Amino acid sequence: MPALFLLRVAAVFAVLAVAACTSSNSGKAPGPETTGGIVDTSVFRGVDYEFVMFETPEDMAKAKGVTTVMSALVGGFAQGRVLAGPGIEDRHVVMWATIRETLEGPTSEDGSAYVEILQPLCAGNVPCATVEDFAAAIPAGTKVLVLGDTAAEVAPPDLRYADNDAGRPPGARLVRPNPGGLLFESATTAGRTVVGAYAKIEDMPEAWHPDPAAGIDGLTARLKAAGVTA
Repeated sequence: MPALFLLRVAAVFAVLAVAACTSSNSGKAPGPETTGGIVDTSVFRGVDYEFVMFETPEDMAKAKGVTTVMSALVGGFAQGRVLAGPGIEDRHVVMWATIRETLEGPTSEDGSAYVEILQPLCAGNVPCATVEDFAAAIPAGTKVLVLGDTAAEVAPPDLRYADNDAGRPPGARLVRPNPGGLLFESATTAGRTVVGAYAKIEDMPEAWHPDPAAGIDGLTARLKAAGVTA
């Protein structure tokens, strides 16, 4: 049984003071001129968040509850649905992306993926980061590796989903990433490297520390070599 590592992410997030980028949920592939850029993952970390991290990417990809593994190119962000009920208001954003390769899970007819991401709320239930903030922090064309499961379409008892098709074409499959399984390739002055949405790679178990030059393609190749293939 592989060891599990408990990571605690604690951040007080100030709304990004950056120029807003246009968001979209059209599912169209990024143009050839968009090649990603510097990724700012602070948009994911507006509240304390705890989760277990598998010792290796291979262990996570083969774990029960992980039914989707895919690499993609980020296309944009849109406002998603709201899970509402007594004392609960969980808002989401939807990241749409062009699938590059599916290692596990159903394929997409139009080559698009729709990834549901919890939108952290700050004081007064105001989103810590807007859709425009997400779009500015994760540039179109950024490579992403997603390990997760199909998001539930039916709300838990006593709760309901408002605007259930928000951020995606009606009936399109939503993917809910494992918190440790949402990884982006960021361009830095030193080259391209992998960054985790909810935890820094350097804070994760040693086996998650890839050669920076390998990037998302390197992680994908590792998973394929371990037998994670469609």
